[in-house]
Formats: sequence, C-alpha cells, structure tokens
Amino acid sequence: MRILNIVRLKIKGQRVAWITIGWTMAALLDNINTRTIGASRYIEVLPDYEFNFVFNINIFSAFLAGIISGSLLIFYLRERFRKASFGYAILINALIISALNVAISALSYTLFIAFKLGLGLFHPEVLELSSRLIQDTMFYKKLLFWFFLVMLTIIGLHVNEKYGQGILGKLIMGKYLRPREEERIFMFVDIRSSTTIAEQLGHLRFFELLNDFYRDLTNPIIYKSGEIYQYVGDEIVVSWPMKEGLHNASCLRCFYDIKATLETLSGEYKKKYGLVPVVKAGLHCGLVTTGEIGVIKKDIVFSGDVMNTTSRIQAQCNRFGVDILLSKTLLDKLKLPPDEFPRKRVGMIELRGRRQKVELYSFGDEEAEVEMEKRMTRRRR
Repeated sequence: MRILNIVRLKIKGQRVAWITIGWTMAALLDNINTRTIGASRYIEVLPDYEFNFVFNINIFSAFLAGIISGSLLIFYLRERFRKASFGYAILINALIISALNVAISALSYTLFIAFKLGLGLFHPEVLELSSRLIQDTMFYKKLLFWFFLVMLTIIGLHVNEKYGQGILGKLIMGKYLRPREEERIFMFVDIRSSTTIAEQLGHLRFFELLNDFYRDLTNPIIYKSGEIYQYVGDEIVVSWPMKEGLHNASCLRCFYDIKATLETLSGEYKKKYGLVPVVKAGLHCGLVTTGEIGVIKKDIVFSGDVMNTTSRIQAQCNRFGVDILLSKTLLDKLKLPPDEFPRKRVGMIELRGRRQKVELYSFGDEEAEVEMEKRMTRRRR
C-alpha cells in the first residue's frame, strides 16, 4: 500500500503540474491579447498601467494559482464532490477555485507593487495603487476569463474520467480514427458470488455497492497504468498496451493492489453492506483490432479472440477455487521472479468455443492448491 500511495501522489502531482503549465500559458496568451486590445484603445488603460509590470504579476499569479488551486482541486475537491451530480460538482468546484484565484491575483498585485515601490505590504500608497489596478476593467475581464478557464479545466478532468485514463487524448489526436492492430493485455475482474449478493442486498442496494466497488477499484487500476475499457454488470474490463502491462508486472500487481484496497476498506463495506466483496480475475494477452466506433456516442473498441479467451479464463476461477488465472502466453512474457510469485500450473484447459487448449496458471496459498488438485483428480476419474 505504501508503493500505491507513492504512485497515487506522483500521478496527482503530474495533474497539478499540467494544470499549472496550462494556466500559465493561458495567462501568457491573455496578456498578449490585453496588450493588443489596449493598444487599439478598445479599453481604457490607467495612467499607471505598465504592460511588463502587469504581465509579470499575471504570470506569477497564474503560476501560483496553478500550484495552490490545482492542488486543492486534485487532492481534495474532486474527491469531496465525487458523489455529487455532474453539474453541481463542476459549478461548486469552479466557484471555489475561481474565488481562490481572485484572492491570489489580488495578493500578487499587492506584493508586486510593494516590491516595485520598495514599501511595506500594508503601506497606504501600496494599498491605494493596488486597489486602482484591481478596480480596473481589465481586472474584471481577467476574472471572467479565469472563471471560464477553471470551468474548462474541471470539465476536461471529468470528461477524461468519462472516457478513461488516457483515452480522451487518443480520441482528440485521432490515433484510432483508422482501425489498427496492436498487442494488448486484458484483465477481466468481477465480484465472486455476485448473484447471491444481489439477492441478499436487493437490486438498489447492490447497485450502490457496485458504485462504491467501481470507485474504489479505479485508483489501483490507474496507478498501475491500466485503462478501464468497460463496466459490464459487476465486471470491470481493464486493458494495457503490452509494454506498460509487462513493465514491472503492472497487470498482475494491479490485481493484488485491488485486493489490498478492498481489504483496507473492508470495515467500511461491512458497516454499510454487511459484507466485503471478493474479486476474481482472468488475464490474457494477444493481438486485437482497435478503432473508433459510433456516431452519437464515440468510443474506442477492441475486437479479437483475445477478448473472448480472457473472459472464459476468468470464468474458470470458480471451477478451480482460485482468485486469479492467467494464460501461459502471458506468464511467459511477464518473466516473474518465482520467489515473489509462486505459480501453480492448473493444466491444459479446453475453453468453450476454442479448439486449441489453453494452459493456465494461478498464484495463491497451499490451501487453494490442495483444493485445485482435488478438483483435477475428480475430473480425471
């Protein structure tokens, strides 16, 4: 969990950095635009207006706002209002961040004026000149500009979540406008005995559990470079480009991070639902065709035999009493240290719909291994 927290901090830090860079660049363009408008006499420029001076103030305040407001947004507000409606979350976050940015801008003006005049921060001349700049029409224009920029930032973060980590950028760049073939790793994860749980909780309560389940699993998946492809009932389909999934066995470690997360939150699940969801997963890799599809609702779709095979591998978990199964094809590519992941060969399994048998492996404790051997013995008889 410590490593997971470090990765979580790193990813959130990267988002804050991108917000800071984006806002600073926006401030740069806005200042150039303001200079053009001022030179054209479309707005009134105060006698004490100096472009270079105000330019430095705005760039500094944008940079400072990116760090402070961006951190508040990423580390607190988005999590705080995650369960709120989409519109409400956008509005309340935009108002809070915009108000903070206004305060940062006003403080930046005062600091720069005090520094320029060589006077104290609360000197009457500093406060008077700062007040004049803040009351200028250009300042109100900037307030409106920043409010819409903050809203655009928040909407961008939400849309990025809607499509999944990294998918929005690929859609914008048109990476999959034309179908292409690529090697990918897939993991199908679902809740063990989900039908029984649904009957026990009722459909509405079970839906609430699924919502919490999906939300809690999102971070472990993202922090292991996974892309959430689909939610199908109680099942999550996760995908990795081959390189990212194999790096440090991210695809496999993702599953154990998911289990660790659910174990950490077990008290909350027991208190709210009277149970803790247990997951099982199947992993496989292979060639898929990837491309954009749809008109009203665009999405990136994977097509290929590897999808069906992964789903059927996952379905074998109940049969052998294990939490995870993966194909030998993927296991050979992972090159795992045997002392860290003691593997167990399940055997050559004929999956429904496939003529060729698939060799499956699992990981786990001795008790699960004994149970698996008993099942295999009964089937051989």
